[in-house]
Amino acid sequence: FAVESGAIVIDNTSHFRMEKDVPLVVPECNPEDIKDWKKTGIIANPNCSTIQMVQVLKPLNDAFNLKRVDVSTYQAASGAGKEGMQELVEAMQSFFAFKLDEFEPQTFPYTLALNLIPQIDVFMDNDYTKEELKMVNETQKILHKNLEVSATCVRVPVLRSHSEAITMHFEKEIDVKKAKEILEKAPS
Repeated sequence: FAVESGAIVIDNTSHFRMEKDVPLVVPECNPEDIKDWKKTGIIANPNCSTIQMVQVLKPLNDAFNLKRVDVSTYQAASGAGKEGMQELVEAMQSFFAFKLDEFEPQTFPYTLALNLIPQIDVFMDNDYTKEELKMVNETQKILHKNLEVSATCVRVPVLRSHSEAITMHFEKEIDVKKAKEILEKAPS
């Protein structure tokens, strides 16, 4: 409806991210793709974990030519919304009341309190989760590169703040001092 009315839609869902004619934009990385909104009236933004990763990958790729990325994400309960955060709080309350064994998770597949859950979203036929494949596919689309990406996404028992551990492999020899300078000057 909004597009039909002439509005430009900036979509935060995963629905349009991988559509061929819908730009998937992180302004610090691929602002030139914004112009493609005219094809559909929609600009998609990526998964939250993809956004923070590509902001590091893009400037280093430009300088040293990335060939492979291995990433592990550690995603807070907030990634599952208000329900995820509430469930973690309730599970911790059960723990402190010595009743954690009675707690029944509703939002997560297992009790998140005092646990790490190495599964975010459902498993796909290739044994990656949907969340992990988002990181692979979205990174390739944003960087316009058929880059090898392997992702492992883990839900952690904290309310807010995702983190990532990233290993990057480059075609060119990397100079750590130069890489630090590049990242310091990169848009943020």
